[in-house]
Amino acid sequence: MISAALAKMDAWQSSSIPVVEPSTKKNVGNILFDDIAEISDETRPISDIELRKPIFAFENQHIFEVARQMLQFEVRILSVVDDSEQYLGVIEKKKVLESLSTMLNITTAGSVITVQMEKSDFTLSKLVHLIETEGAKILGLTVEHPSHTEGMIQVSIKLTYEDTSSIISSLQRHGYLTSTQNKADLMQIDLTSRADELMRFLDV
Repeated sequence: MISAALAKMDAWQSSSIPVVEPSTKKNVGNILFDDIAEISDETRPISDIELRKPIFAFENQHIFEVARQMLQFEVRILSVVDDSEQYLGVIEKKKVLESLSTMLNITTAGSVITVQMEKSDFTLSKLVHLIETEGAKILGLTVEHPSHTEGMIQVSIKLTYEDTSSIISSLQRHGYLTSTQNKADLMQIDLTSRADELMRFLDV
């Protein structure tokens, strides 16, 4: 019933929820709050409503793909299905953020250096080699394409070291442009800013 759908939306704090066919356990579509908000008779069955296209992630999909779908479809929860597309449950924005935080070692102590370069010059193996030659280990890495610098990429690297002056000097000797220059700056810039940006994107 529509009343049940509204209750579920309220419980999940979501304006979009999956609709599961009871006999097959398959996600047959999605329903939006806007689709049912103006219906006065909340006892009407969901089958009376025209459903939106189903949105789901497979249980073995990478968390990056789950985050991409949440961004693309502007949803706070995403249906999860098995290989036969049977409904298993939902994954919430909070869980996605927690997984990304763990993967990027956001809460681990260390520092971040940011390197800008031409897209054509980006070689991850060379960056890793130069950093590890100085004795540091990489805890996390993100690659961005700044909108104001066409053809450039920005690589943010979370390291085990707090004093990264030797690493920065080595990168600069090899022609890399580092936008983070000293320990004081490094301590103020953390990969949590990346998580904050993602949270704003997912806060739909």
